[in-house]
Amino acid sequence: MLNTVTAEVTYLIHSNIDVTSLLSGTAIKAVVAYVSDYISKPALKTYLIFEAVKSVFNKNSKMFGGLLDQKEKAHILLTQIVNNLNSKMEIGGPMTSMYLLKNPDHYTIHKF
Repeated sequence: MLNTVTAEVTYLIHSNIDVTSLLSGTAIKAVVAYVSDYISKPALKTYLIFEAVKSVFNKNSKMFGGLLDQKEKAHILLTQIVNNLNSKMEIGGPMTSMYLLKNPDHYTIHKF
C-alpha cells in the first residue's frame, strides 16, 4: 500500500526509496544477498581503468582528425569513457551523473 505514496515520500525526505513488503524468507534472503553483494563490491583496479580509457581511445582514433570541434570531441570521449567504466563498476547512470556534477551522495537537513 505504501507504493502509492512512494513518490511523495521520496520528495519529502529527499532520498531514493523503494517500499516493498518482505513477507517470505525467500524475499528476505534475496534482499540480504543483494545488499551484501552491493556494499562489498571492490573498487576497480588501476590497470582496468587505464584499459577502459585506452579501449575508448582506440575505438575513436579516426575522430581525432575529424571535423568536430575540440569541445564536442572531448564530450563524446568522456561520455564513452564514463559509460565504459560504469559497465565495469556496475554503478548506475544516476549515481555517475551525481558524481560528475559534484552533487552530494545524500541529502539531509542536518549539518555534521
